[in-house]
Amino acid sequence: MRLAIQLIVMIFLSLFFTMNTSANSPEEIEVSNGEIVKVFFEQRAKGYRYEVEFENGHRYFYEQSEDAGYGGGTYELTGEEMMLAREAIDKYEEINGDATIPSNNASKYLLGIVLFLIGLLGAIFPHATWYLEIGWKLRDAEPSEFALIANRVGGILVAIVGIFVFL
Repeated sequence: MRLAIQLIVMIFLSLFFTMNTSANSPEEIEVSNGEIVKVFFEQRAKGYRYEVEFENGHRYFYEQSEDAGYGGGTYELTGEEMMLAREAIDKYEEINGDATIPSNNASKYLLGIVLFLIGLLGAIFPHATWYLEIGWKLRDAEPSEFALIANRVGGILVAIVGIFVFL
């Protein structure tokens, strides 16, 4: 029983750290003049930021935060490069989707996984669930049959909710 709880905690932690440490790598996009530029995208709490790097080292950025959006770049950036950078951002969005649509997928998936694992724990190990809930407060006590059934049914329901949240 203790091994099962440790296994579930380890799976949960590995999923959490995997989700939070994954980063978007730059994507290379060919613009209309034949040059290949690197487009970096960063999702932020209340917006997003694009950065386009040209082969000559010049950079352009566009940042959107709530209602305000602004762009700029390095001192050497030309007007033509700004237009090419906007073109690269448009192509990036065609490939990867529109950044203006807010995405809470990571937190949604995490919540779904957590609910599913908690529900699975209750469904498979109702005695352990009872112990974690109230049994640790009592000495030499055993759960009633009704408590075990309630924990199992509740665990199944929470696991189902977790599946629907994940989807």
